[in-house]
Amino acid sequence: MSSKIERLAFMPVFCNRFSAHRHAVIIISLILLILPNTAYGKAKKTINNNKKIIMLDPGHGGHDKGAQGANGTYEKTVSLQLAHIIAKELEDKYRVFLTRTDDYWLDIPDRIDVANHLEADIFISIHSGGSFLHKASGICIYYYNEISGPATIFETTTLKTIKNNNIQTKWHNIQNRHKTTSHVLAESVKSRINEHIEFAKCKVQGAPARMLSGADMPAILIENGYISNPSEEKELTDVKVLSDFAKGISKGIEDFFKTHN
Repeated sequence: MSSKIERLAFMPVFCNRFSAHRHAVIIISLILLILPNTAYGKAKKTINNNKKIIMLDPGHGGHDKGAQGANGTYEKTVSLQLAHIIAKELEDKYRVFLTRTDDYWLDIPDRIDVANHLEADIFISIHSGGSFLHKASGICIYYYNEISGPATIFETTTLKTIKNNNIQTKWHNIQNRHKTTSHVLAESVKSRINEHIEFAKCKVQGAPARMLSGADMPAILIENGYISNPSEEKELTDVKVLSDFAKGISKGIEDFFKTHN
């Protein structure tokens, strides 16, 4: 473990080569890393004075680079960097976990498994938008909704990947029970992002995002701008901008927990 952030590493090479044992490896790793003296299912109630558990999910990783900017910036890199900055903002008040801590790939079930087995209080997946239209721009927070809005919401590389992923999880569509609360979380984070970020306005949109469908807690997916837009790519490579994003997201999370304890 590093600093106060409880990061998770799941031997990605082993998992990729032996996918049949993937979930067992993850669960065993969690037990060894986090819960050596505690009954696994009781983790949230018995460790660290009942601090809320926040699961941050940096999108993509490894061979999956995500969207790419004109200057060669990868979505996977920005997502991971932002996740680490958010974690630092939150670590004093919450238990913060990352689904990945370095440049390796995890598929959707692995990411969801971690959050559900840890009984996380919220799940936040971090991405950047990508489009063949370089003028496409904007920040969007998605919450799970089986009934999608306008077709344009799936124009980004991120959501096309997530929508078309046919992997089913044992928690498939369980997010439906959290849809209203997830929407509240999305609105809370949106309000704070708009206070801290100037290059684009953040909006909230419901979408049938596979990334969120199996999460058994309030869950949102944040697209922090279009990395395929040269202007926004420049913003997303600025550490100051990422720090402002982290502050906004963190404040939004704090606001959410004030009303949803």
